[in-house]
Amino acid sequence: MIMIYWHMQMHLPEGREGNYSVSATEMLREPEPIIGTGEWNDVQCLYFKGKKYDNRGMDIGDIVLIREGQEIIALCEVISDSFLNPKLSQKYGQTNFRKVKIIDWYKGTDYFVKAQGTLERLVSKNTESWKLVNNWYQQILKNIPMQNYINLLKSKKQIILQGAPGTGKTRLAKQIAEEVIKQKSGEYEIIQFHPAYSYEDFVRGIVAKAQNNTVSYEVENKILAEFAQKAQANTESDYVLVIDEINRANLPAVLGELIYALEYRGKPVNSLYKLDGKREFVLPSNLYIIGTMNTADRSVGHIDYAIRRRFAFVSVPPDKTIITNPDALALFEKIEAIFNNNLSSEFEKDDIMIGHSYFLATGDELKIKFQYEIKPLLKEYLKDGILTCKKEDIENLQI
Repeated sequence: MIMIYWHMQMHLPEGREGNYSVSATEMLREPEPIIGTGEWNDVQCLYFKGKKYDNRGMDIGDIVLIREGQEIIALCEVISDSFLNPKLSQKYGQTNFRKVKIIDWYKGTDYFVKAQGTLERLVSKNTESWKLVNNWYQQILKNIPMQNYINLLKSKKQIILQGAPGTGKTRLAKQIAEEVIKQKSGEYEIIQFHPAYSYEDFVRGIVAKAQNNTVSYEVENKILAEFAQKAQANTESDYVLVIDEINRANLPAVLGELIYALEYRGKPVNSLYKLDGKREFVLPSNLYIIGTMNTADRSVGHIDYAIRRRFAFVSVPPDKTIITNPDALALFEKIEAIFNNNLSSEFEKDDIMIGHSYFLATGDELKIKFQYEIKPLLKEYLKDGILTCKKEDIENLQI
Protein backbone atom coordinates (compact mmCIF):
# COMPACT_ATOMS: atom_id res chain seq x y z
CA MET A 1 0.00 0.00 0.00
CA ILE A 2 1.38 3.41 -1.04
CA MET A 3 0.88 5.97 1.72
CA ILE A 4 -0.10 9.54 0.90
CA TYR A 5 1.68 12.13 3.04
CA TRP A 6 0.81 15.78 3.68
CA HIS A 7 2.03 18.57 5.90
CA MET A 8 -0.23 21.30 7.16
CA GLN A 9 -0.06 24.57 9.04
CA MET A 10 -3.36 25.77 10.50
CA HIS A 11 -3.91 29.52 10.72
CA LEU A 12 -6.74 32.04 10.45
CA PRO A 13 -8.13 33.18 7.09
CA GLU A 14 -7.53 36.81 6.21
CA GLY A 15 -9.93 39.16 7.99
CA ARG A 16 -10.79 36.70 10.76
CA GLU A 17 -8.13 37.59 13.30
CA GLY A 18 -10.62 38.66 16.02
CA ASN A 19 -10.56 36.67 19.26
CA TYR A 20 -10.16 33.30 17.61
CA SER A 21 -7.51 30.86 18.75
CA VAL A 22 -5.95 28.64 16.12
CA SER A 23 -3.61 26.50 18.15
CA ALA A 24 -2.84 23.26 16.36
CA THR A 25 -2.11 21.64 19.71
CA GLU A 26 -5.47 22.75 21.11
CA MET A 27 -7.36 21.40 18.08
CA LEU A 28 -5.55 18.10 18.32
CA ARG A 29 -6.41 17.87 22.01
CA GLU A 30 -10.15 18.10 21.38
CA PRO A 31 -12.09 15.02 22.68
CA GLU A 32 -12.23 14.07 19.00
CA PRO A 33 -9.02 15.54 17.50
CA ILE A 34 -9.51 17.73 14.45
CA ILE A 35 -7.64 19.71 11.84
CA GLY A 36 -9.18 22.61 9.95
CA THR A 37 -8.89 25.21 7.24
CA GLY A 38 -10.77 28.27 6.07
CA GLU A 39 -12.73 28.84 2.87
CA TRP A 40 -10.29 30.68 0.68
CA ASN A 41 -10.28 31.00 -3.07
CA ASP A 42 -7.31 28.68 -3.11
CA VAL A 43 -6.57 25.19 -4.37
CA GLN A 44 -5.30 24.27 -0.90
CA CYS A 45 -8.83 24.52 0.49
CA LEU A 46 -10.06 22.24 -2.28
CA TYR A 47 -7.30 19.77 -1.42
CA PHE A 48 -8.40 19.79 2.22
CA LYS A 49 -12.07 19.17 1.37
CA GLY A 50 -11.11 16.10 -0.59
CA LYS A 51 -11.21 14.23 -3.84
CA LYS A 52 -14.78 15.17 -4.69
CA TYR A 53 -13.52 18.77 -5.03
CA ASP A 54 -10.13 17.92 -6.54
CA ASN A 55 -8.86 14.45 -7.51
CA ARG A 56 -5.53 15.32 -5.89
CA GLY A 57 -7.26 16.09 -2.59
CA MET A 58 -6.89 14.68 0.89
CA ASP A 59 -8.51 11.31 1.58
CA ILE A 60 -9.38 9.18 4.60
CA GLY A 61 -6.28 7.18 5.59
CA ASP A 62 -3.81 9.85 4.47
CA ILE A 63 -1.03 10.79 6.88
CA VAL A 64 -0.63 14.48 7.82
CA LEU A 65 2.25 16.18 9.61
CA ILE A 66 0.88 19.17 11.56
CA ARG A 67 2.95 22.33 12.03
CA GLU A 68 2.64 25.59 13.92
CA GLY A 69 4.80 27.86 11.80
CA GLN A 70 7.91 25.81 11.17
CA GLU A 71 7.55 23.87 14.41
CA ILE A 72 6.50 20.21 14.06
CA ILE A 73 3.62 19.28 16.39
CA ALA A 74 2.26 15.81 15.57
CA LEU A 75 1.70 13.11 12.99
CA CYS A 76 -1.96 12.26 12.33
CA GLU A 77 -4.13 9.95 10.23
CA VAL A 78 -7.22 11.42 8.54
CA ILE A 79 -10.31 9.46 9.68
CA SER A 80 -13.24 11.52 8.33
CA ASP A 81 -14.38 13.45 5.29
CA SER A 82 -14.44 17.24 5.45
CA PHE A 83 -17.38 18.61 7.47
CA LEU A 84 -18.85 21.87 8.77
CA ASN A 85 -19.37 22.59 12.46
CA PRO A 86 -20.60 26.06 13.59
CA LYS A 87 -19.44 25.56 17.20
CA LEU A 88 -15.92 24.64 16.11
CA SER A 89 -15.92 27.53 13.63
CA GLN A 90 -16.88 29.92 16.41
CA LYS A 91 -14.09 28.56 18.60
CA TYR A 92 -11.28 28.33 16.05
CA GLY A 93 -12.28 30.63 13.18
CA GLN A 94 -11.95 27.80 10.67
CA THR A 95 -14.67 26.69 8.23
CA ASN A 96 -13.86 23.13 7.18
CA PHE A 97 -12.80 20.36 9.55
CA ARG A 98 -11.63 16.78 9.47
CA LYS A 99 -11.34 14.31 12.32
CA VAL A 100 -7.92 12.76 12.78
CA LYS A 101 -6.26 10.09 14.88
CA ILE A 102 -3.08 11.15 16.65
CA ILE A 103 -0.39 8.71 15.59
CA ASP A 104 2.39 10.37 17.56
CA TRP A 105 3.26 13.70 19.18
CA TYR A 106 6.57 15.06 18.01
CA LYS A 107 9.37 14.73 20.54
CA GLY A 108 12.31 15.91 18.46
CA THR A 109 13.73 19.35 17.65
CA ASP A 110 13.74 19.41 13.82
CA TYR A 111 12.24 22.37 11.97
CA PHE A 112 11.41 22.78 8.33
CA VAL A 113 14.02 24.87 6.53
CA LYS A 114 11.23 27.12 5.30
CA ALA A 115 7.45 27.33 5.65
CA GLN A 116 5.88 25.33 2.84
CA GLY A 117 2.34 26.64 2.59
CA THR A 118 -0.84 25.98 4.49
CA LEU A 119 -1.37 22.51 3.04
CA GLU A 120 0.88 20.57 0.70
CA ARG A 121 0.90 16.99 -0.49
CA LEU A 122 4.38 15.46 -0.25
CA VAL A 123 5.03 13.92 -3.65
CA SER A 124 8.78 13.81 -4.20
CA LYS A 125 10.59 11.16 -2.19
CA ASN A 126 13.76 13.20 -2.54
CA THR A 127 12.56 16.05 -0.31
CA GLU A 128 13.52 16.34 3.34
CA SER A 129 9.84 16.71 4.22
CA TRP A 130 8.87 13.40 2.62
CA LYS A 131 11.81 11.61 4.21
CA LEU A 132 11.02 13.03 7.65
CA VAL A 133 7.34 11.98 7.52
CA ASN A 134 8.02 8.59 5.94
CA ASN A 135 10.81 7.66 8.35
CA TRP A 136 8.70 8.75 11.32
CA TYR A 137 5.63 6.85 10.16
CA GLN A 138 7.50 3.67 9.19
CA GLN A 139 9.26 3.61 12.56
CA ILE A 140 5.89 3.87 14.29
CA LEU A 141 4.51 0.97 12.23
CA LYS A 142 7.56 -1.08 13.11
CA ASN A 143 7.13 -0.39 16.82
CA ILE A 144 3.39 -1.08 17.09
CA PRO A 145 3.68 -4.87 17.60
CA MET A 146 6.54 -4.39 20.07
CA GLN A 147 4.55 -1.84 22.05
CA ASN A 148 1.62 -4.26 22.16
CA TYR A 149 3.91 -6.93 23.66
CA ILE A 150 5.22 -4.44 26.21
CA ASN A 151 1.72 -3.28 27.16
CA LEU A 152 0.59 -6.88 27.66
CA LEU A 153 3.65 -7.72 29.77
CA LYS A 154 3.20 -4.62 31.93
CA SER A 155 -0.47 -5.49 32.46
CA LYS A 156 -0.21 -9.26 33.06
CA LYS A 157 3.34 -9.32 34.54
CA GLN A 158 4.14 -12.65 32.89
CA ILE A 159 3.66 -13.87 29.33
CA ILE A 160 4.60 -16.94 27.30
CA LEU A 161 5.60 -16.69 23.64
CA GLN A 162 4.48 -19.92 21.99
CA GLY A 163 5.05 -21.26 18.52
CA ALA A 164 6.72 -23.79 16.25
CA PRO A 165 10.52 -24.18 16.13
CA GLY A 166 12.32 -21.45 14.26
CA THR A 167 9.77 -18.66 14.66
CA GLY A 168 12.16 -16.47 16.66
CA LYS A 169 10.52 -16.74 20.08
CA THR A 170 13.75 -16.44 22.08
CA ARG A 171 14.98 -13.55 19.96
CA LEU A 172 11.63 -11.78 20.39
CA ALA A 173 11.71 -12.37 24.16
CA LYS A 174 15.14 -10.71 24.35
CA GLN A 175 13.93 -7.78 22.24
CA ILE A 176 10.91 -7.24 24.50
CA ALA A 177 13.12 -7.40 27.60
CA GLU A 178 15.58 -4.90 26.12
CA GLU A 179 12.79 -2.48 25.22
CA VAL A 180 11.24 -2.72 28.69
CA ILE A 181 14.46 -1.94 30.54
CA LYS A 182 15.33 0.77 28.02
CA GLN A 183 12.20 2.68 29.06
CA LYS A 184 12.92 2.70 32.81
CA SER A 185 16.44 1.25 33.10
CA GLY A 186 16.97 -2.00 35.03
CA GLU A 187 18.26 -5.32 33.71
CA TYR A 188 17.23 -8.67 32.32
CA GLU A 189 18.55 -12.21 32.51
CA ILE A 190 17.86 -15.31 30.47
CA ILE A 191 17.82 -18.91 31.69
CA GLN A 192 16.66 -22.16 30.15
CA PHE A 193 14.50 -24.78 31.82
CA HIS A 194 15.08 -28.52 31.38
CA PRO A 195 13.39 -31.68 32.75
CA ALA A 196 15.72 -31.88 35.77
CA TYR A 197 15.15 -28.25 36.80
CA SER A 198 13.77 -27.90 40.33
CA TYR A 199 12.50 -25.37 42.87
CA GLU A 200 15.90 -25.53 44.55
CA ASP A 201 17.53 -24.49 41.25
CA PHE A 202 15.10 -21.67 40.54
CA VAL A 203 13.88 -20.11 43.78
CA ARG A 204 15.70 -21.12 46.98
CA GLY A 205 17.50 -24.26 48.12
CA ILE A 206 20.06 -25.93 50.33
CA VAL A 207 23.63 -25.86 49.09
CA ALA A 208 26.49 -28.02 50.40
CA LYS A 209 29.71 -26.08 51.09
CA ALA A 210 33.12 -27.51 52.02
CA GLN A 211 35.61 -25.56 54.10
CA ASN A 212 38.59 -26.89 56.07
CA ASN A 213 37.52 -30.49 55.42
CA THR A 214 34.10 -29.71 56.86
CA VAL A 215 30.86 -29.83 54.92
CA SER A 216 28.08 -27.43 55.87
CA TYR A 217 24.60 -26.99 54.43
CA GLU A 218 23.28 -23.52 53.87
CA VAL A 219 20.12 -22.05 52.35
CA GLU A 220 20.72 -19.79 49.35
CA ASN A 221 18.53 -17.71 47.08
CA LYS A 222 18.66 -18.75 43.44
CA ILE A 223 18.08 -16.82 40.22
CA LEU A 224 14.45 -15.81 40.80
CA ALA A 225 14.84 -14.85 44.46
CA GLU A 226 18.02 -12.92 43.73
CA PHE A 227 16.34 -11.10 40.87
CA ALA A 228 13.32 -10.33 43.05
CA GLN A 229 15.60 -8.79 45.69
CA LYS A 230 17.19 -6.54 43.06
CA ALA A 231 13.78 -5.42 41.87
CA GLN A 232 12.59 -4.72 45.43
CA ALA A 233 15.69 -2.64 46.11
CA ASN A 234 15.18 -0.53 42.97
CA THR A 235 11.46 0.05 42.48
CA GLU A 236 12.01 2.84 39.92
CA SER A 237 13.49 0.34 37.42
CA ASP A 238 12.15 -2.73 35.67
CA TYR A 239 13.58 -6.25 35.77
CA VAL A 240 12.79 -8.96 33.25
CA LEU A 241 13.52 -12.68 33.57
CA VAL A 242 13.40 -14.60 30.29
CA ILE A 243 12.78 -18.34 30.72
CA ASP A 244 13.56 -20.21 27.52
CA GLU A 245 11.76 -23.54 26.98
CA ILE A 246 9.62 -22.89 30.04
CA ASN A 247 7.44 -25.98 29.55
CA ARG A 248 10.36 -28.41 29.55
CA ALA A 249 10.41 -28.37 33.36
CA ASN A 250 7.76 -29.66 35.75
CA LEU A 251 6.34 -26.20 36.40
CA PRO A 252 4.17 -26.94 39.48
CA ALA A 253 7.22 -28.45 41.19
CA VAL A 254 9.60 -25.69 40.07
CA LEU A 255 7.29 -22.82 41.02
CA GLY A 256 5.84 -24.17 44.25
CA GLU A 257 4.18 -21.37 46.25
CA LEU A 258 5.09 -18.90 43.49
CA ILE A 259 1.93 -19.94 41.66
CA TYR A 260 0.20 -17.75 44.25
CA ALA A 261 2.87 -15.03 44.17
CA LEU A 262 2.59 -14.66 40.39
CA GLU A 263 -0.99 -13.51 40.76
CA TYR A 264 -0.63 -11.49 43.95
CA ARG A 265 2.43 -9.35 43.36
CA GLY A 266 3.86 -7.57 46.39
CA LYS A 267 2.23 -9.96 48.87
CA PRO A 268 4.52 -12.28 50.87
CA VAL A 269 4.35 -16.06 50.53
CA ASN A 270 6.16 -18.64 52.63
CA SER A 271 9.08 -20.38 50.98
CA LEU A 272 9.94 -24.03 51.61
CA TYR A 273 13.22 -22.88 53.15
CA LYS A 274 14.13 -20.31 55.78
CA LEU A 275 16.78 -17.77 54.92
CA ASP A 276 18.12 -15.53 57.70
CA GLY A 277 15.36 -16.92 59.90
CA LYS A 278 12.54 -15.94 57.52
CA ARG A 279 10.45 -17.96 55.11
CA GLU A 280 8.74 -14.94 53.54
CA PHE A 281 9.27 -14.33 49.85
CA VAL A 282 7.82 -11.54 47.67
CA LEU A 283 7.56 -11.13 43.90
CA PRO A 284 7.59 -7.33 43.34
CA SER A 285 5.43 -5.70 40.69
CA ASN A 286 8.45 -4.40 38.74
CA LEU A 287 9.70 -7.93 38.01
CA TYR A 288 8.39 -9.37 34.75
CA ILE A 289 8.65 -12.89 33.36
CA ILE A 290 8.74 -13.87 29.68
CA GLY A 291 8.65 -17.57 28.87
CA THR A 292 9.07 -19.27 25.50
CA MET A 293 7.37 -22.53 24.57
CA ASN A 294 7.82 -24.81 21.58
CA THR A 295 4.31 -25.94 20.59
CA ALA A 296 5.64 -28.70 18.36
CA ASP A 297 7.42 -30.56 21.16
CA ARG A 298 5.00 -33.18 22.49
CA SER A 299 7.69 -34.82 24.62
CA VAL A 300 7.61 -32.05 27.21
CA GLY A 301 5.09 -31.45 29.94
CA HIS A 302 1.90 -29.50 29.39
CA ILE A 303 1.15 -26.41 31.41
CA ASP A 304 -1.71 -27.02 33.82
CA TYR A 305 -4.69 -24.69 34.16
CA ALA A 306 -3.62 -23.12 37.46
CA ILE A 307 -0.36 -21.93 35.91
CA ARG A 308 -1.92 -21.17 32.53
CA ARG A 309 -4.32 -18.72 34.18
CA ARG A 310 -1.43 -16.67 35.45
CA PHE A 311 0.28 -16.20 32.09
CA ALA A 312 -0.84 -14.47 28.92
CA PHE A 313 -0.08 -16.70 25.93
CA VAL A 314 1.08 -15.01 22.72
CA SER A 315 1.35 -17.01 19.50
CA VAL A 316 4.42 -16.36 17.35
CA PRO A 317 3.66 -17.87 13.91
CA PRO A 318 6.07 -18.34 10.98
CA ASP A 319 6.45 -15.17 8.91
CA LYS A 320 7.64 -15.77 5.38
CA THR A 321 7.72 -12.04 4.60
CA ILE A 322 11.01 -11.95 6.52
CA ILE A 323 12.63 -14.36 4.03
CA THR A 324 14.37 -12.25 1.36
CA ASN A 325 16.36 -14.90 -0.54
CA PRO A 326 14.21 -16.14 -3.50
CA ASP A 327 15.57 -19.72 -3.26
CA ALA A 328 14.86 -19.87 0.46
CA LEU A 329 11.37 -18.43 -0.02
CA ALA A 330 10.61 -20.98 -2.75
CA LEU A 331 11.75 -23.79 -0.42
CA PHE A 332 9.60 -22.43 2.41
CA GLU A 333 6.54 -22.40 0.14
CA LYS A 334 7.18 -26.00 -0.99
CA ILE A 335 7.34 -27.11 2.64
CA GLU A 336 4.31 -24.98 3.49
CA ALA A 337 2.36 -26.83 0.77
CA ILE A 338 3.26 -30.16 2.41
CA PHE A 339 1.85 -28.90 5.72
CA ASN A 340 -1.26 -27.50 4.05
CA ASN A 341 -2.08 -30.82 2.39
CA ASN A 342 -0.67 -33.45 4.76
CA LEU A 343 -1.11 -32.26 8.35
CA SER A 344 -2.77 -34.59 10.86
CA SER A 345 -6.12 -33.29 12.09
CA GLU A 346 -4.76 -33.40 15.66
CA PHE A 347 -2.51 -30.42 15.00
CA GLU A 348 -2.77 -26.75 14.09
CA LYS A 349 -0.46 -25.64 11.29
CA ASP A 350 0.95 -22.61 13.16
CA ASP A 351 1.89 -24.88 16.09
CA ILE A 352 3.96 -27.15 13.85
CA MET A 353 5.05 -25.42 10.64
CA ILE A 354 8.82 -24.89 10.52
CA GLY A 355 9.64 -21.26 11.28
CA HIS A 356 11.23 -18.64 9.08
CA SER A 357 14.58 -18.57 10.91
CA TYR A 358 15.52 -21.89 9.25
CA PHE A 359 15.31 -20.11 5.89
CA LEU A 360 17.31 -16.98 6.66
CA ALA A 361 20.34 -18.16 4.72
CA THR A 362 21.78 -18.19 1.20
CA GLY A 363 23.97 -20.43 -0.93
CA ASP A 364 25.82 -23.23 0.84
CA GLU A 365 24.51 -22.19 4.26
CA LEU A 366 20.93 -22.69 3.06
CA LYS A 367 21.86 -26.11 1.60
CA ILE A 368 23.40 -27.18 4.91
CA LYS A 369 20.37 -26.00 6.88
CA PHE A 370 18.09 -27.83 4.47
CA GLN A 371 20.04 -31.08 4.57
CA TYR A 372 20.89 -31.26 8.25
CA GLU A 373 18.14 -29.29 10.02
CA ILE A 374 14.97 -28.97 7.93
CA LYS A 375 14.84 -32.45 6.36
CA PRO A 376 15.54 -34.32 9.63
CA LEU A 377 12.80 -32.31 11.38
CA LEU A 378 10.30 -33.12 8.62
CA LYS A 379 11.19 -36.81 8.91
CA GLU A 380 10.62 -36.66 12.68
CA TYR A 381 7.20 -35.12 12.03
CA LEU A 382 6.45 -37.94 9.60
CA LYS A 383 7.55 -40.60 12.10
CA ASP A 384 5.46 -39.03 14.89
CA GLY A 385 2.33 -38.93 12.72
CA ILE A 386 2.24 -35.14 12.54
CA LEU A 387 2.64 -35.27 8.75
CA THR A 388 0.75 -37.85 6.70
CA CYS A 389 2.64 -37.51 3.41
CA LYS A 390 4.91 -40.15 1.89
CA LYS A 391 8.59 -40.29 2.79
CA GLU A 392 9.38 -39.66 -0.86
CA ASP A 393 7.62 -36.29 -0.72
CA ILE A 394 10.28 -35.16 1.76
CA GLU A 395 13.22 -36.89 0.06
CA ASN A 396 12.29 -35.31 -3.27
CA LEU A 397 12.34 -31.76 -1.91
CA GLN A 398 15.05 -29.67 -3.54
CA ILE A 399 16.34 -26.12 -3.37
